[in-house]
This record gives sequence, C-alpha cells and structure tokens, in this order.
Amino acid sequence: MGSQKEKRKNYQITKRNKYFFQSTKTAIKKNKSVKDKKIAQLKFSLTSSLIDKLAQKQIIHKNKANRLKRKIQIYINKLP
Repeated sequence: MGSQKEKRKNYQITKRNKYFFQSTKTAIKKNKSVKDKKIAQLKFSLTSSLIDKLAQKQIIHKNKANRLKRKIQIYINKLP
C-alpha cells in the first residue's frame, strides 16, 4: 500500500523537476540566441535567477549551476 503512494509521489516530483529544468534550458537557449549585448545582459539576469532556483531546490548541483551561468556570461562577453 505504502509503496504505491511512494511511486505516485516520486512520479509527480520527477515530472515537476523535469518541467523546471526544461524551462530553464529553453531560457538558456533563448539567451544564447540574442545578438545584442544589452538585451543579453537583461535576459541573463532572468536566466541566472532560474538557474539559482534549480540549484536551491537541489534539482541541479550548485557547481553545475555555476558552470551554466559562467558559460552564458562568457558568451555575452564575446558579443560586440
């Protein structure tokens, strides 16, 4: 009886985590598609907050969150 409830809970949690991670990946892709530096900086602040929330909820590791933010920042710094 208890194991069935545990399976349902795990399924819902996994589904929610995938949704958050997928939406963050989409935000990262949109941020990298921008060619204007000022717009990219604005989008970066939103994207980095999403990444930080994922790390805070332990959906991704905090080091991975820092790597993702660093990659985006390097891309933005290369923009003219």
